[in-house]
Amino acid sequence: MKSPITRKITLIIILISFGSILISGLFINFSLNRQFQKYLSRVETARENQVINILAQIYLENGGWPQHPTLLGMGRDFFLERLFYITDADGNVVLYTRMGMLRRNQRPDLLKPRPIVIGEKTVGTAYFGKSPMENVLTQQNVLFRRTINRSILLSIIVTGLISFVVAILFGRRLANPIRAMNRTAKAMAKGNLDTRVRDLPRDELGQLGESLNTLADSLKYVQTLRQQMTANVAHDLRTPLATIQSHLEGMIDDVIPASNDNLESLLDEVKRLSGLVEDLQEIAQADQAIHRFTLEPIDLEEFLSVLINKKTPLFAEKGLNLQFVSTGPVQLTGDRKSLNKIMDNLLSNAHKYTAPGGQVTVTLSHTPDNVHIEVADTGIGISETDLPYIFERFYRTDQSRNRESGGFGLGLTIVKELVEALGGTISVQSQPGKGSTFTITFTCPSSEGDHPS
Repeated sequence: MKSPITRKITLIIILISFGSILISGLFINFSLNRQFQKYLSRVETARENQVINILAQIYLENGGWPQHPTLLGMGRDFFLERLFYITDADGNVVLYTRMGMLRRNQRPDLLKPRPIVIGEKTVGTAYFGKSPMENVLTQQNVLFRRTINRSILLSIIVTGLISFVVAILFGRRLANPIRAMNRTAKAMAKGNLDTRVRDLPRDELGQLGESLNTLADSLKYVQTLRQQMTANVAHDLRTPLATIQSHLEGMIDDVIPASNDNLESLLDEVKRLSGLVEDLQEIAQADQAIHRFTLEPIDLEEFLSVLINKKTPLFAEKGLNLQFVSTGPVQLTGDRKSLNKIMDNLLSNAHKYTAPGGQVTVTLSHTPDNVHIEVADTGIGISETDLPYIFERFYRTDQSRNRESGGFGLGLTIVKELVEALGGTISVQSQPGKGSTFTITFTCPSSEGDHPS
């Protein structure tokens, strides 16, 4: 059974074909009939002119018209098919034909007068028949029109059959990828993200099918990340809750003393849970794209210097050397809290993935057009496989469920969103075993009061 779209395409093509051939046929019929009528009119006019010439010759041969009405001779009757009679210059009938004699009661308004001119003098008038049947087509014309109409009808039938076959083939060819995409979309709606559209044509429909396949890939990828994130959340919540539960049960049973050390251990686990809840809140805010900025002029050199000084003891505790390099003061209009969050995430990653004895360097530089902030480390680096996805939500280069090594995989996503919301861009270069370099670029203000956000 044909699909509705195949039926529609078939019907449209047939209607267009029928309409085109019908309009063309009617136009050809009208045009040919009109030209044939003109041809007949020219033939009749030529015959009348021939009769006028004969009458002028009779006038010259006889030195004028007869004194009394006279019947034209038999030998000339074949020239006089439509001639009724001839009058002289005064309007008196001087010659008449058998046609005129047989139809002497013919209405004058149905006669067609033609002057007979010799030199520049009108010597008489010839009256030709002009009956109501004059405009009726001759038998040859009727046969001609009938042939044309028959040809047009045959053309419509042949064109219709060809159009029907072409419409079915074309309709199926057009409808097949649409039906395939419809099946794929329905399967995706039911949760089957492995289905794909195959054998796509090389046209706009093919591009639409490729877009649908790309959408399925993206949804499957996001689904995988969310499943990983759910597993990470479950694991990360289970560990501190189990610790708190075991310690509290031990204290109730007097197995574990309620000492300050044990209570502080429980407090650490509670803080860890609070951190997890804050991360979940960040996920919700990131999903809603909530960014509330308080824009103000910021001296980036001073801002980064203060931040690095605060972070230096934490890095030193792990045996890392944290260094700040600047090419000079630079002003930027931005949100201080967001910039702090951006740098905190980048430095946190550098601290997490750099082994003791490593180097982390923050570099501030600027050109007439741009401001660059680089965070470079000598850590474990990022593989080429992971590099394209590190800014994706819930993506973790370390697939283990250790909270300390992986987290929820949202930090770099938030960094990218904040940087772009402030009008900047972020890029990364990395080699496994050699470290990573994150580069943030903001556009310099062209004049006082301008800012990149």
